[in-house]
Amino acid sequence: MRVPRHEWGMRWWLAPGLFVSALSLACGGGTPTGRDGAATTSYPSASATPQVTVTPALATTPAPSPAPATSPSPEAAVCEARPGGPGAPVRDGNGPYYHQVWLAHELPGAARAGAGTMVLDHASVPDGVAIPGGATYVYYVNGATGGIDVARVDGDAVTPLGPVTIDGVRNPAGIVDPDATPLPAGGVRLAYLAGLGPPLPSRRGWTMCIADGADGLAFATLGPAITFDRETTDPSLVRLADGTWLMAASQGRTTILARSADGLRFEAGETLPFGGVPELADAGGGKVRLYVCTNGIESYLSGDNGRSWQREGVVATAPPPQRIICDPSRVAGTSLFFYKTAN
Repeated sequence: MRVPRHEWGMRWWLAPGLFVSALSLACGGGTPTGRDGAATTSYPSASATPQVTVTPALATTPAPSPAPATSPSPEAAVCEARPGGPGAPVRDGNGPYYHQVWLAHELPGAARAGAGTMVLDHASVPDGVAIPGGATYVYYVNGATGGIDVARVDGDAVTPLGPVTIDGVRNPAGIVDPDATPLPAGGVRLAYLAGLGPPLPSRRGWTMCIADGADGLAFATLGPAITFDRETTDPSLVRLADGTWLMAASQGRTTILARSADGLRFEAGETLPFGGVPELADAGGGKVRLYVCTNGIESYLSGDNGRSWQREGVVATAPPPQRIICDPSRVAGTSLFFYKTAN
């Protein structure tokens, strides 16, 4: 029997061995959107109102101030890299082992992607980044191991390089949903959901962590960005034109925004009702674009740092015979556009 999405996290919290169910939730399993705008088990259709005014979010907990080194906060403990080992295939029928990563190009002058090509099998939740003057990488959840892997992008092909390293730990345990952002001074900031696996005594809520890396392959943990009191996955970061940072994260069928002055500690704010599994991107000219999963992948544009949004339209639909398309990633400074499919 297929387990409804909202129950997967509960089953994992209540039964320590059900890590697979939580990973499927974090990787967007069970939230399919059909091709040609026909949703199977979709998010609600985008609002027909051109301009959307967002409302404050409730039940969130900003990340606390740093605690003494001798007594780390529960959130900081969740962000500590733990050895994960080689892992095993995530065989949940809705999980990342049965997903594929596709690469397309966003069409010039339009927030719409052209025809894509499948570049990674047994992979999910892709997010790409182009390091200024360096390589272009795509990070993803490896459905064969359950960890975050990275691949180098060469044109329209990718070459898997293996698991990421955080604080010297290769393939750390319990982290999913990678989001990579180029840093103004160089290097990559990696945001991710941490703490999946058997429940830890220190765990409290759903924590998004941040780590920086100069080469995009090895990272050092900076700590927790924010902790949410309800199921929250799929963080996405963007640095706004005024130098502040915006985070979007998925709460089922909605997207929650959070803001930060330094890109390290965030406070939750508005809730957007028109889709989940978000991706934020600098749209130029002081504007920011938001991609969400609803009936396909749709985009919204904001000219006021994400205070209000205008719907643009459908960016991509599931390529036949696939029935599910989600987890968009627009690679800043390029036309590259990654997404996840499943059937």
